[in-house]
Amino acid sequence: MKFIKFAFLAVLAGVFFTACAAPRFYVDQEWKGQSQPESVKVIFTKPVVGNPDDLKDDLPEFENNFVKWFGPQAKTYLTEEGRNKVKFSMKLIPGEELSMKKVKLGNEDFDAPAYNSMEGDATIHLVITAIWLGRESETYMTAQGNRASMAGDPMGTGYSTSNYFMSKCRYAFYDTKSGKLLGYGHAEGKAQYQFAVTKGDWEYALRDMIGKVLANTPVVSW
Repeated sequence: MKFIKFAFLAVLAGVFFTACAAPRFYVDQEWKGQSQPESVKVIFTKPVVGNPDDLKDDLPEFENNFVKWFGPQAKTYLTEEGRNKVKFSMKLIPGEELSMKKVKLGNEDFDAPAYNSMEGDATIHLVITAIWLGRESETYMTAQGNRASMAGDPMGTGYSTSNYFMSKCRYAFYDTKSGKLLGYGHAEGKAQYQFAVTKGDWEYALRDMIGKVLANTPVVSW
């Protein structure tokens, strides 16, 4: 009976926190209904690596210049997400060349990155900053029945930890000609690992993040 009660409360808590969670992105509804843009210029700042030892082990040739891996890899994933129909170009800039626009993301304040020197023929500018790649762990409460009860937990609960390699960023889309802010948010990509991070985890996490940046925008054409 206690197990059933706990399970019910756990499900109820999950529903509550999901319902109350702040949105991760905003997309202008007018832009959302438009056709796929012909080109996107990506303005990005230098990514930060949280675990230099992982970089040395998994991508040793980029240990001292990680952006040479990040830029081309991100462009490949952006192009694939756009079904090879959108022309992407990449430009690395110093962080001090960006400014922040105060906007709302749900009920929360959000700093949308802005670049004041938008130029060229690209239809859309995508600004990406606060790029971080590294390890994180998440601990969950789990119901374990008699095993946990025998360990002295009357509720029959325990804890489980999952390890992830993460790729995170903050981003914003702009119309190049008008300068209108079209969408913004923060995105996280993650790859679960057991014991050690591999090159594939870097690739999977970055691809996952890129997919979430472009999701729900006309840049992605199905």
